[in-house]
Amino acid sequence: MKKILFVAFVFVLSCSTKKTAITAGIDEYKVKDVHGEYIIIPSDTLGELTPEYFAGLKVYLNEIADYHLDFTKNTVINFIDNDPSKHIPNYQVPWDIFYGDLSEELNTIEDCNQLWIKNVRVKNLHYYHGHKIKWLSDKDDIIRSKFFKYDGLNGGYLILKPNGQFYLKVGEYTKIDLLNRYEIVK
Repeated sequence: MKKILFVAFVFVLSCSTKKTAITAGIDEYKVKDVHGEYIIIPSDTLGELTPEYFAGLKVYLNEIADYHLDFTKNTVINFIDNDPSKHIPNYQVPWDIFYGDLSEELNTIEDCNQLWIKNVRVKNLHYYHGHKIKWLSDKDDIIRSKFFKYDGLNGGYLILKPNGQFYLKVGEYTKIDLLNRYEIVK
C-alpha cells in the first residue's frame, strides 16, 4: 500500500511540473514550460529528500535493481532519458562514461552503490553500450519525475548520500566531471 501511495504522489507531482527543454547553456538550461513561458533551471543542484520520500525511494531502487543496495553508502545513479534523434545502425555513442569500469573508479574514491537507470521510452540500448551496461528501467517513472523531469536534457547523474542529501547534475557530462564531483560530495 505504501508503494502505491508513493507512486501516486510522484505521478501527481510529475504531471504538474513537466517541462520541455529548448536550449542549453554552460551552467544552466533554458526550458519552456507547459504554458509556453521560459524558465531557467540550473545544471547542478544540491538538495535533501524528506525522510519519508527517501525511505520510499530506497524501496523502489531495491525493487528495480532486483538486489539489496547498501544505503549506508553513497549511491550514484547515471540516468539516460531519450534515444538519439538520428538512428545509425550498429552505432554506439563514444561517450567516455562507458569506457573502463566506472564502478571500480568510483570505488577507488569511496565504496558506493552505482546504478545505470533509463527512462522506459529508451529502446536503443545498443547505442548506450547495452552489451556492457546492465540498464535498469525506471518502470514507475520515479527517478525521472523527481530528478530528471525536463525533456531533451539527455539525462544526467545523481549522487545520493545516506542521510538523504543529494547532488544532481542534469544534462550531458563526462566521466571526469562525475568522478571530480563525487570526490567533493562524498
